[in-house]
Amino acid sequence: MSYPQRSTWLEFLGFPPGYGPWTYRAIPEPWISSELARLASAHVINSKTSTTGCVSLQPSPDPDDRSQDRFVVLDWDGWLFSAVFDGHGGEEAVDYVVQELPSLIHAALAKALADAGTAPPAPSTVSTLLQSSIRAVDDALTDRVKHLFPDEATLAVLTDEQIKSTINGPTNPNNLAILRCMRGTTALVSLVDPKKENLWVASLGDCQAVLGAKNSNGTWDTTILSVNHSGKNPAEVARIRKEHPNESECIKFDRVLGAIAVTRAIGDHIFKLPVSYTRRVFMNCVPGFSVSSKLEHFLPHNNRRPTSNASQSFLILCSDGLVDLYEHTNARRPTLEEILTQWVHILGERMDSRGAKVSDGADKENAALVLLRHALMAGGADDPDRLAQMLTVEIPCRWMDDTTVLVQTL
Repeated sequence: MSYPQRSTWLEFLGFPPGYGPWTYRAIPEPWISSELARLASAHVINSKTSTTGCVSLQPSPDPDDRSQDRFVVLDWDGWLFSAVFDGHGGEEAVDYVVQELPSLIHAALAKALADAGTAPPAPSTVSTLLQSSIRAVDDALTDRVKHLFPDEATLAVLTDEQIKSTINGPTNPNNLAILRCMRGTTALVSLVDPKKENLWVASLGDCQAVLGAKNSNGTWDTTILSVNHSGKNPAEVARIRKEHPNESECIKFDRVLGAIAVTRAIGDHIFKLPVSYTRRVFMNCVPGFSVSSKLEHFLPHNNRRPTSNASQSFLILCSDGLVDLYEHTNARRPTLEEILTQWVHILGERMDSRGAKVSDGADKENAALVLLRHALMAGGADDPDRLAQMLTVEIPCRWMDDTTVLVQTL
């Protein structure tokens, strides 16, 4: 089906005067809603004890702009594991983490359950295994480089050509090992026990985890379970400046070395190894890299709450792209806390009106899709024409960040 073409300046996205116009397809309802669900790969994952609405959107058709977001939703005999990863600099690190981290956590959890016998493992045990598993994935990236180049003395006796021949080549497995160290990813993982008495969230980077729960008064409470590890967080800035007292530009323009927003991540090993590795190894790698962040540790959260009706609470996990969509609004930009609270109220009221169902099998009932559409409107009135512009504009650059949302019943 063909649709009329119109012009847009995308002024609602903050493009300055003089840019544009660009062509977009004026797709009307109900087809534009179907196009959103298609582009976002909207679907629902059902398990015995939970339902998870899922969307992941990057509307740019350019293969070079393909999304570096990834997500995982698994049911391990009643233990609900979910994760959102926001890769940066390339896909190599995020794809490696998606491949390795869930299985590491699953194995560690299985051991903890076996060690505990008939009793459930202590909440602190689960917190520790999440931390250890994330560290193990990150350490494995470094170990692969150190296997090739054990120390600076080894690098010192090698020529650049010898290093290049060791690490480069499209079929050279060493090339992938180096690229995984040079790239990076945030990590946001959640784990819920079978009785839904405990919820653990481990966060690295700037993804968001939010718990919505209906209280005894019939209203919805919002609990933010993640902390932004970015150059805009004063606590993170203070930590980094304390670790680098003689480096005045360690944080510049709210970014690590003025280059990357997140201050903690998996990967980004250009700052976890001596500078000679960056100069001699990473800078000789093909393809190249962009400056990335330093990881020291990650922030685990352990929230214990009483057993409740699973239909009366839900967990939202998302990449930072969802929050970024609220940046350009005609009204005052809401704070992060206001945005997250608004999400809980939107879904809570929806659950109330729909008989406590946060998601079901139809795309239009996917709660993650509801939040994505609300963000594409920057929290304003629903506008199908704005949605058509966001999804179909023909512009030679990426106009929005990768955006992934999971909404899971608890």
